[in-house]
Amino acid sequence: MPPHVISSPENGSNTSQDDSIYTQKCKGTGAMSEAKHSESSHPTQPPTFISPTTTLCILVMIDMFSVSLVVPLLHQYFQNAGVHSASQREMLSSLYSSSQIAGGLIIGALSDVGLLSRRRILFLSFLGSAISYALIVVGGLRKLIFSRVLVGLVKQTMTVSTSLLARYTTSETRAVSMGRLTASTTAAWVIGPSIGALLYKHVGPSAPALTASGLFLLNSALAAILLPVDDESVDDDANAKQKSRSKDGKFASFTANLKTCFSSSALASVVISLLLFGWVTRTTSYANMASFYEEKYGIEVHYRGYIKSYQQGLNFFIQSFFVRSLLSASGGERRAACIACFVLAGATLCEVNANFEVFLCLVCPAVAVSVGMIGVSLRSLVTQVAPQESLGSVLAAMDVLQNAASVTIYYSI
Repeated sequence: MPPHVISSPENGSNTSQDDSIYTQKCKGTGAMSEAKHSESSHPTQPPTFISPTTTLCILVMIDMFSVSLVVPLLHQYFQNAGVHSASQREMLSSLYSSSQIAGGLIIGALSDVGLLSRRRILFLSFLGSAISYALIVVGGLRKLIFSRVLVGLVKQTMTVSTSLLARYTTSETRAVSMGRLTASTTAAWVIGPSIGALLYKHVGPSAPALTASGLFLLNSALAAILLPVDDESVDDDANAKQKSRSKDGKFASFTANLKTCFSSSALASVVISLLLFGWVTRTTSYANMASFYEEKYGIEVHYRGYIKSYQQGLNFFIQSFFVRSLLSASGGERRAACIACFVLAGATLCEVNANFEVFLCLVCPAVAVSVGMIGVSLRSLVTQVAPQESLGSVLAAMDVLQNAASVTIYYSI
């Protein structure tokens, strides 16, 4: 879940280091304009009142806020469309995960041959999401299926935003900018579910999806106005090299990344543990069961949004202030992950017979601590045992493997 330290976006009137870096990249001197390689350099851009890094944080926050308005209420939208069984719900989730795999490969191929720039991929993600969420309002099982497939195919916001962020920062400023991007996501998921619940209760069941669709359109407009267009031009030589890549080469690259994940027993064990953790969490979580909270605690549907905001707030607080101390007290990542697994198992069993007060005061904090500890520990172990020169390949392959594991959940119900 999507799953970080919150910091306020930069004030547009401040002159940051990122602003100066971007200005140096986009403004050429007379000597450079007369140089032979100037034909392949990026076009000169007028100075912007908001730096590209701040723009990306704004876009990501609006995007994640839009998603968080609707996702906690998806089960209710499924029921409204006639989806009542667990197998049907997981089939829709599997369709989404399958579409993400296919969409990543298709968009990556189009980007490699120069048909899609990163900026255009962002537009595709925002506009496709707007259409997808509007289809939820239309209703009907077919529309809902098409909605999940469509958003899975085009939703590449975080991947592209991270790539663009690397373009507009240096190695010295990148960590700070990445922290702001992560904080934007966290803030959106703390606030968004509660706003979605309020809209669902006091405006109407279709209000969260309609609001999200409108915000995606707003994001498209903001990206067109604020995001520099220099990414649209692609170097001809680089373009030619990308076009010369064959499908066999792409497949070989993917299989090479996959083999890297199992290049050693230590790395393979951590990768498998991460995949199992995500899979078991998805298949056994009561939050993923339709009407569980409503029937067990006698609450209304929109309370799911409040619960989600509360859980995300706990996750943020614990990961920001306690995880590091808990890791040290546990004696390292491996022991911390092992202890957290037992805590998570106990919290899950306790949830079966807990009343609403115990659920809020005991179960939710225990789950937040254990999930945070397991996630941080396993991700840290990946960076420790993976070869540093192959870390990017390992992470890319793990994204595909996690989506593939999500597809199999439907067959376990």
